[in-house]
Amino acid sequence: MELVFNDIKKVCTQWGYWATPRLGTEYPCLSVSIPTPIDESKRRVDPISESLAEEIERCVLVMRKATPELYDLFMATYAYRLPLYNEYDRNRALVRMGILERFGIKKTRYFEQMKIAETALKLMLSKNKCLFLA
Repeated sequence: MELVFNDIKKVCTQWGYWATPRLGTEYPCLSVSIPTPIDESKRRVDPISESLAEEIERCVLVMRKATPELYDLFMATYAYRLPLYNEYDRNRALVRMGILERFGIKKTRYFEQMKIAETALKLMLSKNKCLFLA
């Protein structure tokens, strides 16, 4: 549990990879016309223990009930791994909408909200209780 107190962002990232379903992306496709998934081997994340992941999951569900806005930002950041800003292809066509535009918030507000969510999660984990303070 000491890891949680030292680097909550790392633990949240590990939980995000644990919580994200990757059905159909583990194997390359057989058809030439269908592109293979992006190789994420360069961005490997150390796995999180099952017990810690389940504890975080329990706390995140409390976050969902207490403050749905924080929950949505938290999930967009860690589970869905959305970019902060919009991503465009070389023709300037929108590829993925960024968190800031999707939620209609400023960058400073985003970081304030994420700090609140991460601090509350850290507090819940340290007290082993799911009391969400926002």
